[in-house]
Parts: sequence; structure tokens; C-alpha cells
Amino acid sequence: MLLKIPRSLALLALIIPLFTNAAPVQEVIAQNPELSRFNAITTRFPAIIRDLTVSGGTLLAPTNDAVSSFIASAGFTDVSSITEAAARDLLSYHVLPLALRSTDLSRQGGALADTALLDDQLANLQGSPNVVFASAFGSTGQEIAPSGLKIYSGIGIPSNVTTSDVVFDDGYMHVIDRVLNFPRPCTETAEAASLTRLLRALQRANLTETVDTTPKFTCFAPTDAAFERAGIDVEALSPQQLTDALMYHSIVGDVGYSTAFEDGREYQTLLGVNVTVHKRAGQLFINDVAVLQGNVVMSNGVAHVLDGVLSPPTGTTTTARGSGTSGAPRVTVTSIPPPQSTRSPSSAITAEVSRARPILISILMTVVSALSL
Repeated sequence: MLLKIPRSLALLALIIPLFTNAAPVQEVIAQNPELSRFNAITTRFPAIIRDLTVSGGTLLAPTNDAVSSFIASAGFTDVSSITEAAARDLLSYHVLPLALRSTDLSRQGGALADTALLDDQLANLQGSPNVVFASAFGSTGQEIAPSGLKIYSGIGIPSNVTTSDVVFDDGYMHVIDRVLNFPRPCTETAEAASLTRLLRALQRANLTETVDTTPKFTCFAPTDAAFERAGIDVEALSPQQLTDALMYHSIVGDVGYSTAFEDGREYQTLLGVNVTVHKRAGQLFINDVAVLQGNVVMSNGVAHVLDGVLSPPTGTTTTARGSGTSGAPRVTVTSIPPPQSTRSPSSAITAEVSRARPILISILMTVVSALSL
């Protein structure tokens, strides 16, 4: 004979876990052998991780192998040699203030999420923290079929989420197989991505300081192969020609992450001539040029690596020429038409859920009380 469970008890079985106190984040980290080296960092600097997660949020926790690779590449000898400043930047970039489940981060289109990273050397964004881009649909969020959830950060290989939705007090931990790549300025990003012709063009146009220090900067970055296919010899062009071309590959204002771009919408470049964004066939296009690698987070904005060089429509006139002695554009006078939001819908939804949580708890407690009568 099958035992029939009363509906009231079944409902209670669903409600009770919502009120179960999860363990503190440090305890959750310590319980996972795969995170023992990350645990060594957080226990060495307990105040940092405690302050960053005091209100919950999301922790992206790198595995032992990931931490070992980070220590070697950053020039440290072991965990004990990591400075407090380095640990603060590391942990700040791996903590998201909002509590985001893997389903929040995996939806098509991708999800842009604020981190706690505010160091002005790594987040030159007029007081805003730097971000990560999460996607199970590629670096632009536009691929048709989902793959594994990845976290995209600065230039380099993205981090794969290997274990998701580990609960701690008011938050979730996702285990990742690589330490996130710290955001770099535009020229360092171009160099690390082997965009040598773009970097040389910036140098000859005397724009390196401009693109590295201008907050909220979006760079459309053609590959070397794109320059070659277009027949562009950077050394043969004058500095002014290069400046005009580079201004057409630049936007300043609300940072142009792929989540902010709307299909079919035009955005004004520093040249004063618009580009048009298209999202079709599983790809992101700027005009008709495909984005090969999207959402490369920079210290002062974002870069999208292009498969071609953007060309202004024939017969267009420019309106945003700078007048400085260096020949650099006056970047503060031109901005992207503000999109409705530079944040992903998932972040906005999660924020509303977080604000509504006390109301939801009150309602559920009322239900529990009624069922006990």
C-alpha cells in the first residue's frame, strides 16, 4: 500500500528548506578539499572575505590547480607570499554582491554582473566596480546552442564553472577552474591578445594614453588578419588618417557590453558616425563585421575583437574631431546613446527578488502558521 502524504506536509517539505540556515562562507570553503589552497588565502585574510560577503552574494571560488597557476604567473612563491593588497583585489574580483544562481548566469544573451572590485587601477569606471560576463552561449551570449557555463573576465582564457550553486549564508558559491583574469588597460589588452597592428596604429596616432585612461571606453578591435584582408598598411597611413579610423572603432559613455547592445540599433562612435549592431545567426555583428571574441573586460571598459575593419559609409561626414595638440580626440564630448541598462536582465531580476525577500518570508511564515492549525 502506498502511503499518501497530506498536501499540507508536502508543502511544508518545500517551504522548510528555505528557512534552513546555511553555513558561513568560510566554513563552506573549508569543507571542500578542491578549494584547500583558496581556503588558505581566505583564512590568511579572514577580514577581507568576511567584509566582502557580509550581505551574502556570489563567490566564484577557484580550484587548487587554478590557485597554483595564479601564484606562479603572478610571481608569488606560495600562498604565504601573497600580499594583503593582492589578496584584496583577488577576492574582490571573485565576489559578486548579488546572490546569483547558475540559472541566472546561464540564460541566452549572457549575464553581466558587478563584482566588488573597485581598485582604480583595475576599475577606472568613474566609481563603478568592474564586472564579469557569464554565459553558456559563448563570449557574446549569442550562440544558438548552450554549452557549459563560463565566466569571462580580462583578456585570456575564460573560467569554466565546474560545480555550481553551493549554498552559503545568503549566497551561492560556484567553483571555477581558472582564476579570473584581471582587467587591463586597452593597450595591454591589445598586446596580450596579439593585436599588434591595432596597437601600432594607436601608437602612431598618439592615442595610447587616451584609450588607456578614458573611463567607460568601448573598443572594437580588429585582428591582424582583418587589417591584412583589408589591405591596410598601418605604417603607410598618416597619424590623422589613423586617428579617424580608430575613432570609428571607439565609443565612450555607457560601456558597450553585448548585453547593452540592441539588435538593429545604431550607436555613435567618437568619429561622429554611427555603427549598427546586429544579432543574428548565433553571432554578434558591428555593421556587417562579426565579433570573434566579445566582452573582453578592460580596466576602463570593454573590447570586442572583430573579424574585419569597420569602414564608415561612403559620403558620411565627421563631427567629433578633437583639437588637442597631441591630435587625440576630445573624448569627453561624445557618448553612446544611453541604452536602457548596461546590466543583464538576470541581475535586475535578482536584485528585485533580493529586495522582496523579507516580504516573501513573511508570507511563507503565515502559510506555515495556517497549516499548523
